[in-house]
Amino acid sequence: MPLKLDFMSSRYMVKQFKEEDVSNIYALCKRNPTYYKYIKIEPTLENIKEVLTELPPNKTMDDKFFVGFYKDNQLVAILDLITGYPDINTAFISWFMMDQDFQRIGIGTEIIMEILFYLKEENFRYVRLGYIKGNQESESFWIKNKFIPNGIESETDDYTIVVMQREL
Repeated sequence: MPLKLDFMSSRYMVKQFKEEDVSNIYALCKRNPTYYKYIKIEPTLENIKEVLTELPPNKTMDDKFFVGFYKDNQLVAILDLITGYPDINTAFISWFMMDQDFQRIGIGTEIIMEILFYLKEENFRYVRLGYIKGNQESESFWIKNKFIPNGIESETDDYTIVVMQREL
């Protein structure tokens, strides 16, 4: 059964992204240079469009929730969540980014806590994600939210991804 977006947050409107939202996502991404410094690319309309349909192996668009969190019609955060990956008991956060104006005031943690609560209610046992090794800001955020490295690291040509997990 698909997730119900309106249950993901009690404080923010949650909306599934469509292609017409790419420019808003791009604007938020352009204001977050730290992430792009570590991933060693610049945000473009094209690479954001790719995220709309990007899936891990053996997953379908029914498993993907690329959503925005809005407050007073302003995009505050983006989340790309894959359910049932890498196994049926796990939800995978493949991307979470806050608008720079809303960082460091607890809103990101508030959103993540609501998502985790909701996923637990939906009978997921774990949430997994990856951050780019060396990105202290990202690592600190996820540790603060009780995610721990699970010992898996994945190498790319440009960076290393450290996999973290949290039991629900």
